[in-house]
Amino acid sequence: MKITIAWLSASFGAVVLLGAPAALAAPEDDFLTVISGGGITWPEDKTQQVIETGYAVCQDWANGATFEQEVADLTSVTSWSDYQAGYFIGAATGSFCPEYEYKVS
Repeated sequence: MKITIAWLSASFGAVVLLGAPAALAAPEDDFLTVISGGGITWPEDKTQQVIETGYAVCQDWANGATFEQEVADLTSVTSWSDYQAGYFIGAATGSFCPEYEYKVS
């Protein structure tokens, strides 16, 4: 497999997040705090959609998706960089489905 700089960047962003401690009680709040701290923004009226997309990462993991597929999926429907997509994936995994952390490390 050919490893690209973009993949390494996205992977680094995801791995950094896995070690971040949970600061708030609700996983949705933790998730939103982490991604906003990483420079990912969204219109306020899209907050529920952002949370649902985070949960969808977990569903994708359960269905056998790879990290590379997740990054490609997110970058194809957003204007995010590979790093931002990796950051989002890491935050979603850490907040909603830590049992899949091995997929992003």
